[in-house]
Amino acid sequence: MLVVRVVATRKGQGPRGGKPSAKGSQGSGAARSVRASPEALALREQLASVTDPLVLLEGLFLHSPVPYAIFDAQGHCRLHNPAYAAMFGSVPPPEYSLFRDELVAKLGLDVLLRRAFAGETVQTPVIWYDVKELRHVDVKEAHRIAIACTCFPLASSGGEVSHIALAYKDVTAELAAREAEQLERRRLYQLLTQAPVAINLLRGPDLRFEFANPLLQTLMGGRELVGRTLLEAIPDIAPELVSLYRGVLETGERVVAHEYPMVLDYAGRGQVETRYWNLLYEPLRDERGRVDGLVTFAFEVTEQVLARQAVESQHRWLEAVLDLMPMPVVMADPGTGDLTFSNAAADRLHGVSIPTRVPASDYGELFHITDLAGQRLRAEELPSARAARGEKLEGLEVVWHTHGGEFVLSISSEMLPAMHGHPAVTVLPFLDITRLKTVEQRLQDAIRVRDEFLSVASHELKTPLTVLGLRLQAFARAALADPGSAWALRHGREVQGMLRQVMRLADLVNGLLDVSRIGTGRLRLEYEQVDLLALVQEVVARFQPEAERAECEVEVSGVESATGLWDRMRLEQVVTNLVSNALKYGAGRPVRVLVERDETRARLVVRDEGIGISAEAQARIFHKFERAVSERNYGGLGLGLYVARTLVEAMEGVIRVDSQPGEGATFTMELPLRPSEPAVAVAAKSLAS
Repeated sequence: MLVVRVVATRKGQGPRGGKPSAKGSQGSGAARSVRASPEALALREQLASVTDPLVLLEGLFLHSPVPYAIFDAQGHCRLHNPAYAAMFGSVPPPEYSLFRDELVAKLGLDVLLRRAFAGETVQTPVIWYDVKELRHVDVKEAHRIAIACTCFPLASSGGEVSHIALAYKDVTAELAAREAEQLERRRLYQLLTQAPVAINLLRGPDLRFEFANPLLQTLMGGRELVGRTLLEAIPDIAPELVSLYRGVLETGERVVAHEYPMVLDYAGRGQVETRYWNLLYEPLRDERGRVDGLVTFAFEVTEQVLARQAVESQHRWLEAVLDLMPMPVVMADPGTGDLTFSNAAADRLHGVSIPTRVPASDYGELFHITDLAGQRLRAEELPSARAARGEKLEGLEVVWHTHGGEFVLSISSEMLPAMHGHPAVTVLPFLDITRLKTVEQRLQDAIRVRDEFLSVASHELKTPLTVLGLRLQAFARAALADPGSAWALRHGREVQGMLRQVMRLADLVNGLLDVSRIGTGRLRLEYEQVDLLALVQEVVARFQPEAERAECEVEVSGVESATGLWDRMRLEQVVTNLVSNALKYGAGRPVRVLVERDETRARLVVRDEGIGISAEAQARIFHKFERAVSERNYGGLGLGLYVARTLVEAMEGVIRVDSQPGEGATFTMELPLRPSEPAVAVAAKSLAS
């Protein structure tokens, strides 16, 4: 350890107040005779003029901010000042010796100390010193410090060097800062050498390489760069790139270049190739603020550029394909709704090219689009805006008023997610259905005329059929009144047959009349309290003669009463249709009719065991003029179930069928006990739809 206890001694006395001992000259540092210098002689003369020079020197030693320690020839510390103790943070024990100090020996400083005992003033290098690391002494509390020492001999009056003095300088802060700076430099160098970015540093007007990281050297084919100028190291560099470097030196401004193409012989083998770089040129300044160099960061983006160019090429190819399509197609940004593409067919329909650099907020004024009722759509109501919000359009019909005329369009949309380098996009194909709408309107007009004809014809047919039916019923009653008369025996059966045919014809006419009323919205519902079970029993009783001819046993079961608010005549028409069909297609087999109800609904189930209905036919038998069997075997126009479905739905109910071929059919009708809106106008509207 380089410190010891502070021991004050008087002039001419040893540590214990006696005369100096001669044994001190036999330690590790041999005492040498040193002639007093003129400076020393001058100092003695000055001290001689002082009343008490010892007190003066003690004050100078004790209060000096410079740490001092005095060691004898054995290396023991004889004196140290308070600045010394404050610097080391501990007082050295008596057994400490400079010549047993492991750190002194390890650093080779013992040689310098002996040179000081030989009369030479020496300077030690800066070292880190920690008393706690010593093994020959036990010190618990001390500071780890960086110090530099000046060792100079102390000669006695006889000229012999028996002690040396060490003046210490605490350079801990400076050394720590220097080491931190060196560590940061090492880290920076490591960062620059290991960075996945090509980096170089150029100095001077001739742009000489001062640094080039390994990646740059690899990309340059292993060329020798450091120490050479830019043109010497890379003679095939483009002149415009050299101008870019020099521009940074001249202006002192940062330069950024994106996807800059550099054509070089990168491998140094005579094979020139183009690579793309993102470049950053940052000027470097000296201590006066003048630009004396620049650092370059180069990110190779060749793969990204080539990939984007491939995507752009595919995009152009796709646009060319879409331009050949006869169907108009536009694409929109799903985030903003802005149109990003329109094919040639869409442009032709618009009359001019559809603008794609206009914000979607302006589309309301740019595009004149209305709904089928003629109401102009606002910007947020346009199909592109709705699709951009995530709404899936399927056959949305609008009218587009363009430079070329008015077109009725059927628009759909599909969201195409981002894939293969392409961003997400909303695709809106649309069909020009103007001609279809014209034909549809003509067909609707024709249907309206047909329905009106059917209505008129049905009315005209119904009047004579009613008269004929009444007349035949009178003949039938006369025959029944006198069954034994010659007229009854001769014409009774014929009258019954004619009456059945007239009633059948009347049913057909009534069906046509109902279809006409449904199509024109003239069918009205009159709601009243109706007991479904009683109504079913009345209908079954009326069909008893027909059931006997079909050899069918009709069984009615269910709850005692199922009363609800319905149109009695129309409900009877539905029940009549279902029972009639069961007797027609289930001849020779039993027919079961079940009436049920719960708290909110009534249910009618009609089950026969006849020929059954195929799955394909089940999907269409409830439509107009549809039949499940050939009309050659079974008569009718195919209107009964259509009228029944329409009437049931008008009363807010449902009707369905469950059947397998050869296993009969089960028709189920469900009606709410009270309709939500029993108004006649509402019912008429639903029938018309």
